Amino acid sequence: YARIGSSGYGAQIGSSGDDARIGSSGDDARIGSSGNYARIEAAGHNSVTASSGGNVSVKLGKNGAACLAWHDGERNRFTNLYEGEDGIKEGVWYRLGADGLPTEVEAA
Repeated sequence: YARIGSSGYGAQIGSSGDDARIGSSGDDARIGSSGNYARIEAAGHNSVTASSGGNVSVKLGKNGAACLAWHDGERNRFTNLYEGEDGIKEGVWYRLGADGLPTEVEAA
């Protein structure tokens, strides 16, 4: 149940615990998480986050990007999300569905 926060530009954060809460508001932040049910907020411009845990919620800033893992029933896969593409909006929480597609979720 780790709780991590960073507000500096270019911040780099990693967490491997389940139910981790990670937030960074600095531009160009880099965030990584391997815990299940993590909630990751990368609010800075051009922030990047990646998670290999399952059932992760993510909120991106302007020009943010995320790479999230999911399981298709046979193997692990990754889906990339890019703010401003394919309907992904800045400041909105997303989680991957069983089909690996992002869906908006309530505030995490």
